Amino acid sequence: MGTSQLVTIIRRLNAMRFDETGNRQRRTFEEFGVPVCEVTYIHDRQEYIYVRFRPHERFRFDNIDLVAIEVFNCLYDFKNTF
Repeated sequence: MGTSQLVTIIRRLNAMRFDETGNRQRRTFEEFGVPVCEVTYIHDRQEYIYVRFRPHERFRFDNIDLVAIEVFNCLYDFKNTF
């Protein structure tokens, strides 16, 4: 059995939090090679900005679990649309 998709998402989000090469760290999450959503971590504010591309939505989170669930749901919805 493979690694949980949610664990993989949390690892990517943690990597953003611990990478101090700049104030903002941005990651795009894709499904089938199509960008589905994007997360930006702002070190100064210690918050995540989540942007879903279709439909366009934007949210701010200060909790890694909440943003991970949003990313997971977005990828799940996109994958199961086809």
